[in-house]
Amino acid sequence: MGPARSGTGLHIDPLGTHAWVTVVEGCKRWVLFPPDTNQASIGMQDPQIPSSIWFAQWYPRLQKAFQTTYKGTVEVLQRPGETVYVPAGWPHLVLNLEDNTVAITHNYASEYPRLTLLQEAVQQAEPELYQVWWPKLQASRPDLFVAVDDNKESSSEAPKKEVGNTTTTTSSGSSRVQEEKK
Repeated sequence: MGPARSGTGLHIDPLGTHAWVTVVEGCKRWVLFPPDTNQASIGMQDPQIPSSIWFAQWYPRLQKAFQTTYKGTVEVLQRPGETVYVPAGWPHLVLNLEDNTVAITHNYASEYPRLTLLQEAVQQAEPELYQVWWPKLQASRPDLFVAVDDNKESSSEAPKKEVGNTTTTTSSGSSRVQEEKK
């Protein structure tokens, strides 16, 4: 909950988490940058520039470049009942445009885009939590670790599945298999 001109400065959500934000009352203005954006060039720094200052000083300089230099940038004007999804790793900021803006936010961890990103983030930021969490995750969801092992072996390649003499690769990591007729 916050008044007009409050918000959150340019940041990336912690520990490789995704987020969703639903506005209950008021209005929010968002800018989200793709994860490969040069962070210094968009004003991302520590401590954060307050979002009201960023929109006044940085936005006018960057807006024209959103479709060229910063291709993939997303701008959102969020109203009551609307939900914004923030993918893991996306730099973003939000500005409340009305007094008494109320929103519900939830950050969550997922194996997408890669479980290893989540693993590394938790291991670095919360080593004690990692020592307890990681073995329990391995025990309860061994299927996730097949994907981690596949990613380590093929690094940037999509996972490959073999059936008969046919190997099928998909960019999403899902397997679409066609068996050869013999």
